[in-house]
Amino acid sequence: MKASAVPSVRLATSDSPSRSHFGGSPQLPAGVAWPENHGTKLGFLARLSLADIRSAHEVDWLPRTGALLFFYDVIKTPWGFDPKDRGSWSVLLVPDLVDPVATTDSGPDETCFPIPHRSVSFRQAETFPTGDRVLLESRSLSAEECDAYDELTHELMGEGPMHQVAGFARPVQGDDMELECQLVSHGLYCGDATGYEDARAEELEPGAAHWKLLLQFDSDDDLGVMWGDYGMLYFWVEADAARAGRFENVWVVLQCH
Repeated sequence: MKASAVPSVRLATSDSPSRSHFGGSPQLPAGVAWPENHGTKLGFLARLSLADIRSAHEVDWLPRTGALLFFYDVIKTPWGFDPKDRGSWSVLLVPDLVDPVATTDSGPDETCFPIPHRSVSFRQAETFPTGDRVLLESRSLSAEECDAYDELTHELMGEGPMHQVAGFARPVQGDDMELECQLVSHGLYCGDATGYEDARAEELEPGAAHWKLLLQFDSDDDLGVMWGDYGMLYFWVEADAARAGRFENVWVVLQCH
């Protein structure tokens, strides 16, 4: 397990002023429009300072400066398995704030501000592949060992909301989101077996290795957020694109119980 561990950056709410925060106002720079989908503003989820992330752990495929703003259609809550879902989320790279910002009392509303402003703290945390992924890649575990492995990884990763940048995702359902992102972002429907059985799937499959977990946003009672039935939102990005500061092809997957 130690050999398979991959570091991530764990996010948590904080009482200390920070350049990073969940909810509230994204503090868009002048001239940057609020992302919309068919004329409706997307809900703002988080502003994450890249310097704050780097202070906890150096993610080599992220830009070194600026901040990432995360938006999502909190009304329709698309699952991400349909190519038509494109445009239902947005990630913007903007200049970072100069000074930390204290938590404000700006309350949520139904669309633009679904989450109250809460400052964010960062720490490094080890993540582990799921038993299903270990079994798929090495076939070295029995079914009983897979169950024991998953129980241990859950214990090591702790309880509470699992907001996270980089590392292995903590899937609620299937652990094949990288492949799903690769296929759907190239126009293949993955709400059933259609996309996976398409003639183009085999050609596209190697590209799944380039997708990285940009943000895992958990259901969180303290933030008043629930994705489906206590599920998670997963923002994925291709490493080379992120390294170059391009986030227009980010793909989102929603999983829940």
